[in-house]
Amino acid sequence: MARRWGSGRVFPAGFAWSAGLLTQEESAQLWPGFDASPEPLSPLPEDDALIDALIEDSRMTYEELAGRTGKTPRTVRRRLDALVEAHAVRLTTEVDLALLGVHAEALLWIKAMPGALQETGQILSRHPRVRFTAATTGSSSLLVAVAAADLSALYAFLTGTVGAMPHISDIEVTPILTGVKRTGLVHPAALSS
Repeated sequence: MARRWGSGRVFPAGFAWSAGLLTQEESAQLWPGFDASPEPLSPLPEDDALIDALIEDSRMTYEELAGRTGKTPRTVRRRLDALVEAHAVRLTTEVDLALLGVHAEALLWIKAMPGALQETGQILSRHPRVRFTAATTGSSSLLVAVAAADLSALYAFLTGTVGAMPHISDIEVTPILTGVKRTGLVHPAALSS
């Protein structure tokens, strides 16, 4: 069954996913103010060169980014800080999940009652097993990426956590057998295509 992404809502709590290995205090030190709702900010057309340079090599210095964008290093730093703080740009590091004890992954396509979609998405996005949560269009209303220690832990999450949520009417589970590429570009221009 084909799925379509809308320009829907991504629940940002999943961006601070730590596989449940960090305490709340440790997470707060790494991501101060993460749960605070940032001021809405969308990339501007002049941000395209900055975003493209980061996609090419996110290890570039501010000086290198300035050379690529025609801006000053200070301007690049200020704009990048604003984009990251507003969650308009997300910087990630990929880790082999097996090193974190994760050996079972799945995508959950969830149908939630429209009036409870926001609440359901927020609750799931904060769960230690959830790597990513977004509202979608089509036959399901939420996409949830789950990482668990093994199939038994995945089953316990599905039956104990998701199954206990009163506003979920249906779920389809797609196991992930192997990961080829985890993160990638979601460029603002791609959303308008």
